[in-house]
Amino acid sequence: MRRLFLPLLPLTCIVAAPTASAQDLDAAIANALAHAPALEAAKAEETAAKARLDRAKAERNPLLRVEGSVGTGRIDNGGFFGIRAANTTPLALQGTAEMPLYAGGRIGSAIDQAEGGAKIAGFQAEHARLQTIVQAISAYSEVLTARKLDSRFAQLVKELTEVERQAGLRFKAGEITNSELAQARARKAEAEAGKAQAEGRVASAEAAYERLTGKPAGNLAPLPDLPRTPSTLDEAIDLARTSNPSLRQARAAVDVAKAGVRAAKAEGMPQVGAFAEAAHVRDQFFPDYRADSYSVGIRGKWTLFAGGRVATQTRAADAQVDASEARLRQADQALTGMVIDAWTGLATAHRMVDATRLQTEAANEALCGRKLEAQVGSVPVLAVLDAEREAIKADAALLEARGQRLVAAWQLNALTGMIEQ
Repeated sequence: MRRLFLPLLPLTCIVAAPTASAQDLDAAIANALAHAPALEAAKAEETAAKARLDRAKAERNPLLRVEGSVGTGRIDNGGFFGIRAANTTPLALQGTAEMPLYAGGRIGSAIDQAEGGAKIAGFQAEHARLQTIVQAISAYSEVLTARKLDSRFAQLVKELTEVERQAGLRFKAGEITNSELAQARARKAEAEAGKAQAEGRVASAEAAYERLTGKPAGNLAPLPDLPRTPSTLDEAIDLARTSNPSLRQARAAVDVAKAGVRAAKAEGMPQVGAFAEAAHVRDQFFPDYRADSYSVGIRGKWTLFAGGRVATQTRAADAQVDASEARLRQADQALTGMVIDAWTGLATAHRMVDATRLQTEAANEALCGRKLEAQVGSVPVLAVLDAEREAIKADAALLEARGQRLVAAWQLNALTGMIEQ
């Protein structure tokens, strides 16, 4: 009696040799950080915020201003004072130097607001950096998982093609029924459908990887070990409240709002500054007119009654403080929830990896046993194919669980500010 030939390739015996030129996860993260438009925009906003801070600080410095005009014309005073009409070249030149002595808190509050804005922009850039890193890890993991799954389905399709061919020969020889041949063809069709789905997943994963890193996904090294994460949930929450950029951004927004209150109140305070002026005038009022002057002194300004403008502006600034503090509490609550979710997600991922590892080992062992049994004819080939399908599912589940665990660990570290790259 003829037996079907089935290639024996125990999964536990397949070891892929690492490629020397394989790109590792660190390189993928570096490429993503260099390519991410969101991070580039956040860094540009940070640069602009720092420039606004420098602009606010510059208000403390002295100001030197020069104004002048020169022209040509004719003055005719109608003979008044015996001055005859004449062509003139009117010239006026004035230089002014000013130095603020007291601004009622305007400059200081403006600097505080700009400094808070620079901090917020910095935290936004840090948040974009952390999110880019997590996205790069997720994309890297998805490419590896999709490629491995595609390879496994390709192996299954190859085996089923041979099984279908031999089943056709046995059917012609009258050794099997038409239903057995139909089952073999159905298994092959199912495998081809899985292969098509896996190919689509690979294409999608590689496209997402290239969009994120700016480079095609070539040979990728296996997933690295897990990074160090907080040892307890309380430690993770404490780290997040200290280092999370989104929460620090909310705190900085409260400081900016408080500086806005000081700026509103400063509008009702006097301003005092020192000045020095010099002027050079020619041909301004009659021909050959000349006047040179200079003066130094102190100039002040104080609005004693503003019709309620300062008071209403102050009330609005106080309301902004209340709103910022409420948003800070909301951010703290949301962050605590996200840390708890990330912590439990990582713990769940650890258990999933352990479970899927045992499942994969059992499925591979069962597959090897089925193949050996099929060689001696004690089980039908379809039983081997079912075992192969279960092994593929288990292997894919293990790959996905490992990727999800790695992403969960980095996501937790992103929330707690433990990513130094």
